[in-house]
Amino acid sequence: MVNPQREIAYKRRQITTHEEDLGSLYRELGQLGLQSEDEGSDALLFEQRIRYQEALEVWQEAEHSRQQIALYLSQIEDRSRKIGEIESDIKSLSAEEEQLYAQLGAIAWEMYTFDRLTERTRALCDPIFASRAQKIERLNSWAAGQRGTLMRKIALSRLHALRSSLNALLEQAGRAIKAAGLEEELNLERSAHLLSSLASLQKRGEELDEELGLHQSAMAKLKSEELSSPKAKLAQSEERSEVAKAACQVQEREYGRLLFERKGALRQEWESQLRQITLHKNCILKLQQEIRQLSNQVKAEELQAQIEVERRRIAHLRDSMESAHRQIISLDASIAEKERRIEALRDEGRALIDG
Repeated sequence: MVNPQREIAYKRRQITTHEEDLGSLYRELGQLGLQSEDEGSDALLFEQRIRYQEALEVWQEAEHSRQQIALYLSQIEDRSRKIGEIESDIKSLSAEEEQLYAQLGAIAWEMYTFDRLTERTRALCDPIFASRAQKIERLNSWAAGQRGTLMRKIALSRLHALRSSLNALLEQAGRAIKAAGLEEELNLERSAHLLSSLASLQKRGEELDEELGLHQSAMAKLKSEELSSPKAKLAQSEERSEVAKAACQVQEREYGRLLFERKGALRQEWESQLRQITLHKNCILKLQQEIRQLSNQVKAEELQAQIEVERRRIAHLRDSMESAHRQIISLDASIAEKERRIEALRDEGRALIDG
């Protein structure tokens, strides 16, 4: 059995859906009307058109302001992200460059230790390598003179630590050799790629520096135009835009409704919107009638239930009345018997007095 209350709730939801669609169609008709409608002598339509235009202008202004602030924040975020990416690339490039310079320095160190450097290159590398080479030579001599296993292990450990800490010196030497243009004097047969790799990295580094400069310049320009609390202003402008949009849609819908009711039949180019509006209005009307019927049915059932309750109360009261009536008859009979006995006792008393 269909539950009338549930059916009413379902039909009300259907009406809400139709009303939302109807509102959209009215707004669509309002937009079409604003583009082409000539109200003529219809004062009501003309006044509503003015209200709609004013609300539309307020919304467009608020939306433009929102878009400008959003664009500004987007540009700031994009530039910051890009600068961060380029700086990260430069850092990675610098690490690769350090390794290549260290490799170049390692070739120079090997040639230095075997005294195979040209005079110019040796003069450049001496201040960098001499002290470390002397320490390694002393440790080697000391290690060679140690007969005990423990002392020899200590010496070798120190040698290993000393050689491991060469990397910074190797990078320094490699940079110095490359800056002086003496890289061609090294034995690069086994590492021919070093120079081309360094050239490629340097070129890429220059490109990244140039790109970073452009973004930093653009960021500086943006910051010179910086708004105070831009995120808070964006939130405020979004709220203003939403409020203005809602107010505009109210006027837009009302203008479309008036066009439908007063001039709709005269515009054939609106046929699709008019047909859909009529369909939704008829559906709403039909559903409202069905809801009234169901509501009447519910009220009738409620009244019928009340009648049943009242009938049961009447039956109960009647049973109570019959019981009371029987009690009254019984009490009347008892009273009459008592009155008869009283009279008999009085007659007996009088007879005794007379006798």
